Amino acid sequence: MSPAQLALVSVLQFAENLTDRQAAQAVACRIDWKYCLGLELDAPGFDHSVLCEFRDRMAEDDRADRLLAVMVDRLVAAGLVKSRGRQRTDSTHVLAAVRTLSRLELVGETLRAALEELAATAPDWLAGVVTADWVKRYGRPVRYDRLPRGADAQRDYALTVGTDGMTVLQALARPDTPQRLRRGKQVDVLRRVWIQQYWYDSASQLRWRGPKQTKDRNSRRGMPRRSASAPAADGNPDPASARVPWSGLEIVSLHDPEARFSHKPGKARWIGYKDHQTETCDEDMPRVIVHVLTTPAPEQDIAALDRVHTALATQHLLPAEHLVDTGYVTPQAIHHAATVHSVTIVGPVREDPRADEHPGFSKDAFTIDWQARTVTCPQGVTSPPWKPTIADQNPGLSVLFRRSDCRDCAVRKQCTGNVDGKGRHLLLLPQPLQEIQSRARVEQKTPEWKERYAMRAGCEATVSETVHAHGLRHCRYHGLAKTHVQHVLTAAGTNIIRLSQQSATDRNPRPPSPFYRFSQTLLTELAA
Repeated sequence: MSPAQLALVSVLQFAENLTDRQAAQAVACRIDWKYCLGLELDAPGFDHSVLCEFRDRMAEDDRADRLLAVMVDRLVAAGLVKSRGRQRTDSTHVLAAVRTLSRLELVGETLRAALEELAATAPDWLAGVVTADWVKRYGRPVRYDRLPRGADAQRDYALTVGTDGMTVLQALARPDTPQRLRRGKQVDVLRRVWIQQYWYDSASQLRWRGPKQTKDRNSRRGMPRRSASAPAADGNPDPASARVPWSGLEIVSLHDPEARFSHKPGKARWIGYKDHQTETCDEDMPRVIVHVLTTPAPEQDIAALDRVHTALATQHLLPAEHLVDTGYVTPQAIHHAATVHSVTIVGPVREDPRADEHPGFSKDAFTIDWQARTVTCPQGVTSPPWKPTIADQNPGLSVLFRRSDCRDCAVRKQCTGNVDGKGRHLLLLPQPLQEIQSRARVEQKTPEWKERYAMRAGCEATVSETVHAHGLRHCRYHGLAKTHVQHVLTAAGTNIIRLSQQSATDRNPRPPSPFYRFSQTLLTELAA
């Protein structure tokens, strides 16, 4: 079959949420699919494995995105999608097609998978590495055996597995080892997992890395930090490098090394990816998904916004107004979108965290003099000139009021929140960004802005539709590239369903209900 026909089959497959076997059977048996594909009624179809091979080719480079771009270009030509209109974007979590493994299961299964790979490619070489007791430990999946209980027993087991893994890695590093053995997929995963889970101390002893984070005062800001170092065997604390890496780097499954752990505070905890969907939301026009972006699970939404705009600019589909939620909005993002892409971001900027704790003493209550480089508090006290600083890797302005001015203030405790007499400290953004932040915080409280922003709520319906009708929530494949192919095909299939429903509604509009007709008649009489 031609690539065009396979692409259409793939889109129809995800439109109806079918497996590869079901899609291949539909091509062979269903008249509507044959008609859509331009096949004869007696066409035998193809083997379902062809679809898997086709998706492998689509995962290369940006072929999947080009498939969705072709659909969107046709819709633009038909007048169903317009540039410089209104669009909205939202993200949802996607679960990887893997089991959740403990750290002990991860290292045991990773080493077992590497041994299976080496046994299939070089059994003679492997015979000179393994020992007799390895058969008992790695002869079958770790989940079938009862893992040791207790911290000491688990640490001993982890070090035993770690030592065995280092034996394999050191054997692979010998000069006489064939290069092809070092390039194996599972061997590469073994190397990366061992770097993340083990380390050598100053005495060249293999050690099991400690926990990676704990809750502290920074957790309120979404800034977890590494836990206090646990005592080592020699009584000295582990260095910071002896901790498990952050979730953005840590491999949590050997079967999908690109899947990552993430969580939303108070909501979901998952291993997998994120899907960002951008759709049109212009009045009297169909809702069409025009762009899809797949990212690792821990990546923040704000990091995806500029990539979405750049991709839409390539397609000449940039919106004039882009509706997004708080996760995508910062003053920097608003300024960058307006100056680089001429896009107006409509979304709530985060409020000052002190606004609820100390009403009337948030940053917006202070008067800023940009010429004199000073700030005046609500009580009329002016600060010394501010100093440039770096906050969250971005330039800012540090404003510190004098201790003597704040110590004698009658509302000091409500303003500073402390009792030791320290002066109030403010962190300002550069002038263009600070003005954007202040203006946005005022505007988003007005009824006009809320009515304008209400259109973004339709994103939730799109997420629900793609998740429940098209199976978006669960990955069918391993790896970021193939998962992105699934998301693109899901978006294209969703567009097919929506457009078919839109045309059916246009041909046969639903008649108004009796109560609606009664209400319209009553309103007309009252107006007269």
